[in-house]
Amino acid sequence: MGLAERRAAKQFEETTLPQLKQALNDAARFDVPVKVDWATLIQDDYAHLFEEAWPKVYFAPLIEAVKTFAEDALGREFLHGALKQVVIKNVAGNSSGSSFASFVDGVLTLDHEPFSNIDDVYDRREGIQRVLEAEPELKPSTDALGPFLDLKSRGVESTLQALLRIAHRRDAGVPLLPPFVTVTTRSGTYFTGVVRDILEDRSEGRSLLLQEHRDRNSNAVVINLNHLEALSVLDTGSLGGLKRDAAPVISQLQLRRQLQKKGERLDTLMERATPLTLTPGADATSAEALRALAFLADQVLAALESFTKDDDARQALLEKVQRVHLRVGADSDVTLSHGTLEFVTSEKPVGWRLGDELKQALPPLL
Repeated sequence: MGLAERRAAKQFEETTLPQLKQALNDAARFDVPVKVDWATLIQDDYAHLFEEAWPKVYFAPLIEAVKTFAEDALGREFLHGALKQVVIKNVAGNSSGSSFASFVDGVLTLDHEPFSNIDDVYDRREGIQRVLEAEPELKPSTDALGPFLDLKSRGVESTLQALLRIAHRRDAGVPLLPPFVTVTTRSGTYFTGVVRDILEDRSEGRSLLLQEHRDRNSNAVVINLNHLEALSVLDTGSLGGLKRDAAPVISQLQLRRQLQKKGERLDTLMERATPLTLTPGADATSAEALRALAFLADQVLAALESFTKDDDARQALLEKVQRVHLRVGADSDVTLSHGTLEFVTSEKPVGWRLGDELKQALPPLL
């Protein structure tokens, strides 16, 4: 790095950067932390381009993208809650607007060669908007047995009970994948199918009801638990998972827009403003949390729509509920405190509750 480059970089940092930073804050309507890796941006023999290139490559597309989001209250709310920091650097050698931006855990990283395709501001703005609006990806399990170990089973009996909980949630309407197992009896006979129930009889004791799938037909197999020797859980990586496309992951902004529409429907039901929002300060950034909250929002509105069909129930809501909040927690729950009706859902689909179940939880609170 030569003397000319050092002087030009210092001039930019002390004079131009504060102006660009202020323009970014004005666009976002809050102070956006910006970290610049100057050492990766500075290149020999390019000092004369710093003032022209760096604003066009990094700041102009960023400011324009932020302005687009900040056009309405929901967009501003999304930015304020989601955008924690902007990092500007040149490490990966990107020169394309479609691949230079990434957004992970609230950090927007702009990684682009500082003197390539300088005038492609629009493409870079579009690239920033795409990553901010994109749905996060579900975290793949690093352990094929992870979902099974999450059941915290300690033996055949507790494993069956865990599989039975999944089966019951699936039967209730949560779009879970069926838990397939292979059961081996003490005689050496084995059966493969879906756990459906555990039957109890005073004279015969407890038996496992297994649904075998053979071509287009299904067989019901009843196995006395006293004769059970081994239990093999198949496809443990998808255990407790959802059917394909049953509950798609959405972006944070999409979730907030959906809640706004559902809130308008709730206002109509209550005949007054009753905000339906995420619990203030609640984390809603991971794909797992966003998927769970989107499912919960549908079920909450269904529960409240059904509940308000009864005039007395609707009146109780009007008297005691001022707002409705949603969040993700360790377990599913419904609480009412100081006018806030809060619905909590587990990230894990096996803990999701349906509209009818949420409706049943309301009368004791009112």
